[in-house]
Amino acid sequence: MQRRILNIAVLMVSWCILVESLIAEEQGEMLDEAYLESLRTEVHPKSHPKVSKDVLFRPKVIIGKAGERNLTGDVFTPKKIPRKTRPAIVFLHGGSWMFGSPSQFHHHADYLAGKYGFFALSVDYRLSGEAKFPAALQDAKCAIRWIRSHAKKLNIDPERIAICGGSAGAHLSSMVATTAGVKGYEGNGGHQEFPSHVNAVILFNGEFDMWDLVKKKSLIEAMIQFIGGSSEEMPEKYDELSSVKRIHSKVPATLFLHGTIDKCVSHEQSVAFFNRLQEVGVHTELELYEDKPHAWFNREPDRTKTLKRMERFLVSRFELGGSGKQDNKRMKSDQ
Repeated sequence: MQRRILNIAVLMVSWCILVESLIAEEQGEMLDEAYLESLRTEVHPKSHPKVSKDVLFRPKVIIGKAGERNLTGDVFTPKKIPRKTRPAIVFLHGGSWMFGSPSQFHHHADYLAGKYGFFALSVDYRLSGEAKFPAALQDAKCAIRWIRSHAKKLNIDPERIAICGGSAGAHLSSMVATTAGVKGYEGNGGHQEFPSHVNAVILFNGEFDMWDLVKKKSLIEAMIQFIGGSSEEMPEKYDELSSVKRIHSKVPATLFLHGTIDKCVSHEQSVAFFNRLQEVGVHTELELYEDKPHAWFNREPDRTKTLKRMERFLVSRFELGGSGKQDNKRMKSDQ
């Protein structure tokens, strides 16, 4: 009930911001087009997911604690535990750190569980209306530790855990990838004896440079709520949250997917991150989708097309069969 009330409150805040923005537009004031595009394009289904016949869906599984509050996630896994050790994947939804739900990646989780035996977990991390940074990042790391704590029981390979996120979830995923071992971001959610690093990263139209967003006047209010202050008030925090400034040679192999007409987060952010990873020798792949807006991967036929691209990356990196190794690649797609 408490969680439902929080979600309703967040939706009301989002609606108020939308109304204020429309009023500002009529008055000739500057619109935060980025936030409006996020509201228009993000898809977070409220209906029960379609689950493959051989897949078990377990919603709201408790994975940790934040004080007295349960941290939960939605699990998709084969009904029968595979005999061979299998990979796992953690999904982090988008929504400008302000709204959204694990349902955004239910389709992806079901597909990977059904076809490859993945243990897939879509996390219900704390939104900015409930807790400021680093709460959401700590929740993501807690989810990874929780998976490793169950690796032996569920026959999961603890060194084949991927993370995948869209928009705000991609930002958090990039922070997970670049801050392995940083104690201040671990939190106290539970399973502290297990590490929270990941072994592969998939990023859909993520925010990796807070200063680029400030320059473009994108997601300003969303960042203030997430961070706790403006760039003038807390410049050090905007540096801290810019994962592009944290790149090092130990970052796991990373796939970027981004639309070229994204008004929420410029595809140039993915290009810049991709280039920096190449400079330090990290395996990285970039797929640019011509004339696609923010969160285009939520809707068909693009959902299936991008899922297939993501699948090829995971098959290659986790040696699931059917794909050889690839060199670092920068690609464009009009699909």
